[in-house]
Amino acid sequence: MFDSEKIPIRKLVEFILRKGSIDARKTSSHTAQEGARIHRKIQKEAGKNYQKEIKISKEIRLNNTSYFVEGRMDGLFKNEEEEIVIDEIKTSEAAFEDLYEEQLDMYWNQVKCYGAIYSQQEELTEVVLQLTYYQTTTEEITKTQKIYTQTELGKFLDMLLAEYEKWLIFNENWRVIRNESLKNLSFPYGEYRKGQRELAVGVYKTILSEKRLFVEAPTGTGKTISTLFPSLKAMGEKKAEKIFYLTAKTITRQVAEDAVEGMKQKELKIKSITITAKDKICFLTERNCTPEHCPFAAGYYDRLNEGLWEILHSEDQFTRPIIEKYAQKHQLCPYELSLDISLWCDLVICDYNYVFDPVVYLRRFFDEGVKKEYVFLIDEAHNLVNRSREMYSAELSKFQVSVLKKLLGKKQKSLTRTINQVIDELNQLDEYCKSEEKEFISQPAPIDSLNKQLFRLTEKIGEWLPQNQELPELNQVLEIYFSMLNYLKISEFYDDHYCTYIQKKNHTIIIKQFCLDPSYLLDQKLSMAHTGILFSASFTPLSYYKEILGGTDESLTYRIPNPFPEENQLLLIANYIRTTYRERQNSLNTLIQSLTTMIQQKKGNYLFFFPSYAYLDMVYDAFNEKNPDIKLLIQQTEMEEKERERFLEQFTEKPKETLIGFCVLGGVFSEGIDLKGDRLIGTAIISVGLPQINEEQELIKHYFDEQGLGFQYAYQIPGMNKVLQAAGRVIRDAADSGVVLLLDQRFASPDYQRLMPPHWYRAQVQPTLAHLERQIEQFWQPKEKFEKGVKE
Repeated sequence: MFDSEKIPIRKLVEFILRKGSIDARKTSSHTAQEGARIHRKIQKEAGKNYQKEIKISKEIRLNNTSYFVEGRMDGLFKNEEEEIVIDEIKTSEAAFEDLYEEQLDMYWNQVKCYGAIYSQQEELTEVVLQLTYYQTTTEEITKTQKIYTQTELGKFLDMLLAEYEKWLIFNENWRVIRNESLKNLSFPYGEYRKGQRELAVGVYKTILSEKRLFVEAPTGTGKTISTLFPSLKAMGEKKAEKIFYLTAKTITRQVAEDAVEGMKQKELKIKSITITAKDKICFLTERNCTPEHCPFAAGYYDRLNEGLWEILHSEDQFTRPIIEKYAQKHQLCPYELSLDISLWCDLVICDYNYVFDPVVYLRRFFDEGVKKEYVFLIDEAHNLVNRSREMYSAELSKFQVSVLKKLLGKKQKSLTRTINQVIDELNQLDEYCKSEEKEFISQPAPIDSLNKQLFRLTEKIGEWLPQNQELPELNQVLEIYFSMLNYLKISEFYDDHYCTYIQKKNHTIIIKQFCLDPSYLLDQKLSMAHTGILFSASFTPLSYYKEILGGTDESLTYRIPNPFPEENQLLLIANYIRTTYRERQNSLNTLIQSLTTMIQQKKGNYLFFFPSYAYLDMVYDAFNEKNPDIKLLIQQTEMEEKERERFLEQFTEKPKETLIGFCVLGGVFSEGIDLKGDRLIGTAIISVGLPQINEEQELIKHYFDEQGLGFQYAYQIPGMNKVLQAAGRVIRDAADSGVVLLLDQRFASPDYQRLMPPHWYRAQVQPTLAHLERQIEQFWQPKEKFEKGVKE
């Protein structure tokens, strides 16, 4: 695997010679497909003697290892003087004369590398290099030529490779150190917990077979270490090049960091990085990624390699504080620095979107469109269902476009005309809704006429931006511009897995390209790695998650048994309560009695989960009136991180009084929180957690109705997943014990029983409140006697 390496010419040039600043305004609106189309057009118009897409490669020796420096020349032809001309085609919205000097230098440096290799291989004393620049907005083509001798180009390439060699030496030396430590690495926590060895073995075998694994491992299995450890062992055996640990929440990224720290105590040597979101890690009060406003963006690439060299030689675990420390020292953007460090890391811990999001994914790893020896470890992967729908959907409103028009004012006549054409398209859609007397209309086909006008507008804005960098409202313009680019990007994926809907909302018209089924797009992304491990504590039914998250016929599924003593958890179904919307008022008194009965059997900390804030508020008021002496907390609709921390801090060990937290199913407290021991001894889940009926859920239902699975896929399974997650808060390790109370008679029906994991088979259906009280009392009695005996 590592006997010979490829060094892409473009990446070589960018890494060693890139200069200048970070500038958010330098974003091209035309897509990869559009760029390829323009290339083909120019190549075709060049005539029959024009050879196109010529692969070029040269074997070299660096650090006593064979490497292939390679690239692909856009064109090769002979001019009227019979001289060989190497052509490099570039496209952008900006006029040729407005291109930054640093950008032009990069273009020429790339084609100089082609010239160096080709002139040597063909024994040419000199060669003509041509840069063909296509301005997308005007379709103007500018051609410039330079003549170089083989000697000049050879020296240039040798200089590049000599500078690059020290980085290769560093990388190879590190691999030796890393692999030696991985070979000797033992499981960091001594003995495996029940279920951990099975999971670790399953992960290891999946990596060796280069397949995908969908695994359900109950809460407390220790999924993070059980997936990371075997992946790292496989890396030490040269079965993996890089590991991506992907999460949906910040808290789970911290768990991965802790696992690395635990293995570091066992002499592990790896370089790992945690990527923090741009807005969170930015040093500025208000993020503005332009050299005029941000000293960390100005001249970033002039200082990058010096800062990168120091941090890579000084640190191994690149957490947020470490990155911020070196970013401040070298005056570098901390976010961009973290991305540049990641190229040299063995383990990248980051959010899902850095792999799956079509706009913000890590292009430096995934832009080549080929499978690499990466391992994706996807934590709490049930979250990826909704997250992927969001990533592959995009919306645009008339309000945004109108704001853009107002920001640019009357002086920008050419832009205003194009904006008006987009507004006209949106007005027609508005009139269509009025004529149909509907505020929501969906259709399977995209609105191509709108996409066409948006493309014209974004091209013009791209051309306009370089000349208007001092505009006070520039940030607002950029925000809307990027929203339009995102909309156009999503249009590239549009097919029969999508629908478009038009919605009149808040006095504006919204157009959304809505991804109904992201499975095939996730499959494409997962195919960029040779192994994908998707795991969750709530992956029932496994067949559903395998299908919806991009599994193939060859994908594997596995379920780890519950690792904890079954007698430690009492799972009860209150079959006498109906919590459907129509029955909520009628069942309120019985519900309050049931919740009161639950907490009266043992003093301690409890969480009550509700499907909506409205229902939560209704029960909270009634419960408080019935139990005025009980301390109650309530989850607010929007809570800052510190507020969430203060909420959880009140769930203390060995509580002297009962505390109840009223929370929302699917919210921040129903997943990812870890209240071990007696910090939480009971959870009540009110209703089956069905998502509220809305237009998008109905579209999903209608899409899967063709398979007879509409209601199940749109409502039942997403609702049950929230229930499983909330229930998983109670038992966190082998010493924990507690009660999970399911308050809704639907939980006892076959439709819901089949959506429950195997370790819920002990769930006991309670026909009356008296039965419920007796079961909870009996559950706690022996434990109370035991605790009393220990004290005596």
